Amino acid sequence: MPNNKYCESTIKVGTFFSGIGAPEKAFQRLKEEGVIKDYKLEFFSEIDKNAIKSFCAIHNVDETLNLGSITDIKGTDLPYCDIWIGGFPCQDISCAGRMRGFDFKSSTRSSLGWEMIRLLREVKVKPKYVIFENVANITSKAFSETLKLFKQDLIELGYSLHDKVLNAVDYDVPQTRRRYFLIAILDNDIDFKFIDGKGCNKTLLDYLEKNVNEKYYLTDNNYEIIDDNNILFHNKNNSNRTYEININKYKNGGVCGVDKECKFAQSSRVFSQNGYVPTLTANNTADNCKIVVEGD
Repeated sequence: MPNNKYCESTIKVGTFFSGIGAPEKAFQRLKEEGVIKDYKLEFFSEIDKNAIKSFCAIHNVDETLNLGSITDIKGTDLPYCDIWIGGFPCQDISCAGRMRGFDFKSSTRSSLGWEMIRLLREVKVKPKYVIFENVANITSKAFSETLKLFKQDLIELGYSLHDKVLNAVDYDVPQTRRRYFLIAILDNDIDFKFIDGKGCNKTLLDYLEKNVNEKYYLTDNNYEIIDDNNILFHNKNNSNRTYEININKYKNGGVCGVDKECKFAQSSRVFSQNGYVPTLTANNTADNCKIVVEGD
C-alpha cells in the first residue's frame, strides 16, 4: 500500500472472481512480514463449488462470506471495503482461448469484468483502491479499444489509473507468467509506482517435492539413445507415446524436449527442472506442462 496509515490499521478487503483466494494469501503474507497491521475479509464472490470449499478451508472462513455470482450482487448491499480485487475471466481474451473479447454487450465470460464497474457505480461508498488483473493479451490491438473504454469508466468514477504488464519470473518466481495489472486509486495525490522486478534466482527444482507418488510420473528411468544430444523415453502406460529430450537443453533449463504424440504445440513442450515453468493454459490442462526430473 502506498499510504502509511495502513501499517497502523486493519484493511477491509473484498474480492471478486475469488477462486481459492490468492489475493487474500498476499494480505496474510503482508501481515506476517509486518507491512500491514492486519486485514479483514468483508466478502468474496465465487461460483465454483470446489473453489468455494477450498477458499474457506485455506482462509478459515465460513461460506456465508461468499456472495456468489457477481451478476446477482447489488452494490447497495455491499459493506465498505478499503480495497476491491478482481481477476476477471480471461478465456475470451487469452491467446489460448477463442478471443471473443470483453465488449460490454458481448455476454462473454470475460465481459463479466464490467460487473465490477457496475458495482462501483452502485456502492454507497467506493473503495479507495481497486485492482484488476488479466492476461497480458488484453493490451493487444485486438482489445485496446475495449480496454480504453473500461479505463475511461474508472476515470469518470473518480479514479486515477496505473497499469503495467508484469512477469512472475521478474519477481523471483520460476514461472514465465505475464499478467496485466490495472490499479485504480480514488486519491489523485497518491504517487503510486510498480515495484521493479529483479529477476529470479530460483528454478523449478527449488519447488518440486522430493517424494512424489509414482502415479504422477509419465515414464520410468529407461530410455533410448538417439544421438549424442538426444534421448527418447516411452510413456509407461502407452509405449507408443514418446518424449524426446535434448540433454544440453535439459542442463540449461527451459524447454528441453517434446511430447511427440501431442497434437497441440504449446502443450507438447517438455520443460527442465533446471529452469522455469510456463503459464498453465486454461484449455487442455489434462495434457500440459510436462517436467523432466532426474531419477535415482
